[in-house]
Amino acid sequence: MKIFLTENAEDNLWDIYKYHADYSHAYADEFQEKLTDFMFTNLAQFPSIGTLYNTSQNLYRLVYDGRYNIYYTEKNDALYIIYVLDGRMQLNLDIANPKKPPSSRE
Repeated sequence: MKIFLTENAEDNLWDIYKYHADYSHAYADEFQEKLTDFMFTNLAQFPSIGTLYNTSQNLYRLVYDGRYNIYYTEKNDALYIIYVLDGRMQLNLDIANPKKPPSSRE
């Protein structure tokens, strides 16, 4: 199965890299390589390995290294990685329980 990174996911990976590079470029390089390999290898071989995280968005979550949440969806026989986020971020909860925006009539 083909796997694509969205622009959001690429931005997320860059942010993760920069965070680790503040401590060690060698570690950041190694971590990034392992994370990318994990995503592409596991999702290509086992596309349903993740847990359905948001049913309305058909969004799945796969956890890497106990801390990084990989959000993806399937469309037209391909997987699209939407986000790669640190599990401690508030955005993870927002993805799980999206709130309906208020109507202008409310």
